[in-house]
Amino acid sequence: MIKILVPVNFSEYSLNALTFALTLAEKFPAGVFILHCFSEYVSLEEEPLVEKETPEFYDAKTSIEKKDHETREKLKELTGNIVNSMSSLQNKNIQLEYRFEYGYPEDVIPRISNKESFDVIIMGTKSKGETIKETLGSVTSDVVQKVTAPVLAVPSHSTIDLTQLGKVLFLIELNDRDYISLHRLIRLISPFHTEISAVYHSTGKADKNVIRKMEQLRTYCDSTYRNYNINFDIITGKNYLKTLEEYITENPTHLIAMTRRKRTLLRKVFSPSVTRKMLFNTDIPLLIFHS
Repeated sequence: MIKILVPVNFSEYSLNALTFALTLAEKFPAGVFILHCFSEYVSLEEEPLVEKETPEFYDAKTSIEKKDHETREKLKELTGNIVNSMSSLQNKNIQLEYRFEYGYPEDVIPRISNKESFDVIIMGTKSKGETIKETLGSVTSDVVQKVTAPVLAVPSHSTIDLTQLGKVLFLIELNDRDYISLHRLIRLISPFHTEISAVYHSTGKADKNVIRKMEQLRTYCDSTYRNYNINFDIITGKNYLKTLEEYITENPTHLIAMTRRKRTLLRKVFSPSVTRKMLFNTDIPLLIFHS
């Protein structure tokens, strides 16, 4: 059984991610855990303008308590509606639960995921090109930095056929992490008839060392994953994202998979990571593995 954690805030993009998760879960015996993080109490405690033991404070607290109850009922109703709409096959394969937790999602999701060893976290993201969020960050990108489980970011405008994952683009770095990430990727897509394109980006012509490592990975995959169609390619260009977009235009892709790159603190501060850029520059679901 695989364990899938799906944070939901009842927005269109989070419900889209939940639909994706349930469709994926049909292919496995799976446990799907719908999580809602309720942060209003934390926000009230941190609000400097509202003094405690005042009528204003108690009015705010009463309003939050009401919203707490309403949100719990909404979460319960959402889960009940999903159960009622399930087919017999889904009921057989999917164990569905909901969880209501207090705190900010960027704190709660990593705490729960790392403690309970989820196989994947599936999160909804808004439309691409959101430059403000790209600069300031987002819940999804914060979670990616903190969790050890893979994170599947599903854009709100994702229009792929959720019943199949025909083509997966796996961005490799030609190091030991590729082997681990590839194993986890294949575990998640094993029920689908999927073609994997393992692609390495080079700013210029690939040298002998790159070609040697590519052949080593190819040989490993040929012997280890004989039942999977895995292709290997090297793309070149100075601009990583532009080169990647050109490749995707010529090679339609249903899912992009990559390993999160570790960077020094200075590089994190002064330059957005490739992972963060990817989150906000594609409408294709992005699966990110911990390095």
